[in-house]
Amino acid sequence: MAGRIPQTFLDDLLARTNIVDVVDSRVKLKKAGKNYHACCPFHNEKTPSFTVAGDKQFYYCFGCGAKGNAVSFVMEYDNVDFPTAVDTLAGALGMEVPKEELSPHQQQQAKQRTSLYDLMEAANRYYQQQLRFHPERQASVDYLKNRGLSGKAAKFFQIGFAPQGWDNLKNALAFDDKQLDDDKHQGLISAGMLIEKEQGGSYDRFRNRIVFPIRDIRGRTIGFGARTLGDEKPKYLNSPETPIFNKGHELYGLYECRQIRQPLKRFLVVEGYMDVVALHEYGLHYAVATLGTATSETHLQKLFKIAPEVVFCFDGDAAGQRAARRALEIVLPILEDGQQVRFLFLPDGEDPDSMVRKEGKEHFEQRIQHAEPIADFLLNTLKEDIDDPDSLDGRARLAKLAAPMIQPIPGIALRSLFWQALSEATRLDKDALKEMAAEVVKKQDQQHARAQAQRNLSPKPASLHPHDYSESAPDDSGHWSDAPAQVEPYWLQGEQNDEPITTGSALAEHPLLKKAIALVLHAPATAGHVKDLSFLQHYAGHWGDMLNNLITGLQQSPRKDLLATLSLFSADPNFNELKTIAENHNRHEGHLSQEQAALDTLTKLKHLADAQELKNQRASLSRLGANTSARTLDDEQRQKLMQSLRQAEKRALEDKMKKKGGFDALSPEEQAKYSSLTNLSH
Repeated sequence: MAGRIPQTFLDDLLARTNIVDVVDSRVKLKKAGKNYHACCPFHNEKTPSFTVAGDKQFYYCFGCGAKGNAVSFVMEYDNVDFPTAVDTLAGALGMEVPKEELSPHQQQQAKQRTSLYDLMEAANRYYQQQLRFHPERQASVDYLKNRGLSGKAAKFFQIGFAPQGWDNLKNALAFDDKQLDDDKHQGLISAGMLIEKEQGGSYDRFRNRIVFPIRDIRGRTIGFGARTLGDEKPKYLNSPETPIFNKGHELYGLYECRQIRQPLKRFLVVEGYMDVVALHEYGLHYAVATLGTATSETHLQKLFKIAPEVVFCFDGDAAGQRAARRALEIVLPILEDGQQVRFLFLPDGEDPDSMVRKEGKEHFEQRIQHAEPIADFLLNTLKEDIDDPDSLDGRARLAKLAAPMIQPIPGIALRSLFWQALSEATRLDKDALKEMAAEVVKKQDQQHARAQAQRNLSPKPASLHPHDYSESAPDDSGHWSDAPAQVEPYWLQGEQNDEPITTGSALAEHPLLKKAIALVLHAPATAGHVKDLSFLQHYAGHWGDMLNNLITGLQQSPRKDLLATLSLFSADPNFNELKTIAENHNRHEGHLSQEQAALDTLTKLKHLADAQELKNQRASLSRLGANTSARTLDDEQRQKLMQSLRQAEKRALEDKMKKKGGFDALSPEEQAKYSSLTNLSH
């Protein structure tokens, strides 16, 4: 099977290709000095702003920011993927495209990704059809109309409807001639469209919801966001992360922005799907939204490649302020000269959707024009944490807080302007501020080095079993390997050391416990979704007990919000700790989708508990082997020991399959081993 295109061939192809000929065959160019100009093919314009530089083999549009080489131009203009663009250019030159051979595992991964894209596109078509023809579609149609959404906008964003029921999508896509297609069924599970039941079987993830397809920059459906039409919780639900969908990399509406063919001078980052759709409906075709996560560095780098300005739009409440602070911390270390960031806060109780419908496009864009510049927002935000920012002590504290945040800004001119703004606010010399920042950074580096040294000195637990698939480690070359160590089973290694292996309780005070407590406090309805708390027995410390008590209390006396939950536990001896955890979470992550994040965190804790149970079982086997040589066991004892070992190996392989994507992720030897272990267990 053909694989990657060698880099040497790509270099040769670009060296032989004349970008002027490539572009001119699609867009008529006019010579202007040493370069060529045309009206941009990627947005509507009357005055040419699209330039092709023959000497640099590069194109750039001063209107929308489109740029690249011959390959990227063919990809964008012809709307094709990378391999097809390379084939097109190579064919024009009479060159044959070589391909590097893929390993069987790489072939399987490539096949799986292609299959997932196809299944997601089929799901997208299915949901759109349901919005048009399903007998129960009227509630979803009425909801969209009441939100001011036109049929044209719904079609442009490919909005759909997931009907009520547990297996509508499954029946539509996973069955051929009334027979379950195992590959399609597993593909829908891998794509996050079906949820596996613990007792076997699966059911649709999205039910009785308005469905918004999430598309990547090439227009491929990679996930969905959905809004309930009933009282189900959570109100908004996203696809989980999959081999083709990473929430920290994708932005809802970015693909649609690129389809308008207008000059993209800025992006407006909002928080909801309907905000994006409503803003586009009113002609603001530069709105995008994050997918239930905070804005990431990857998000910003994507946006800055297209437009020089990003405006963050948040609600004016405390959660919005916290989200803005988080965005500020992310953007400062990547801000280059020529890039601009501003912050827009809406009145309490308003969101972009309601605001633009209330006051129209013109007035809303005036709000954007008057959004707070990043330097002003930085200083004003820090001043809020200082009792008297104009006092001598207050100005000193402002300098200490702001200087380390300004120091990492990569843009030289921009960083200089920040220093000037801080100097004016504190009345301190810029050089003194820079020296202070360098000293703070130095201390932070020293603290980090000491912490790292302490971690390096800490004893690392020895492997408890020769076939431990639960964790991977890098080899000497820095590559990660899942291959098990080839070590002789311990019961055949002669007499063991009499000292027992101490497993301890490594999960007792895991940091995820405090995070789970904070999230459940903010989303108390989560407690109703947790059916089995037995996994918390592996977290025997203070935080594990507190989380157990919190969920149990909410299951017995459900509450709807944070204040009601704190009121419920007001007489609890841990009340002050609960309150502090909630306040700290508000300060840092209160803007996230609380209920979905809570469920994700509890799931992680359960997986950690399962892994700990497996390690404990291996430790028990090791202790048994240490105390008794296998050669001295009678037949019954030896059989019991072998059976326990087989169960441990089987669980380890199942754990690897769960993490890596199924049976095909195992090596041929591991597949044979698992088949043997499975047969022996029946």
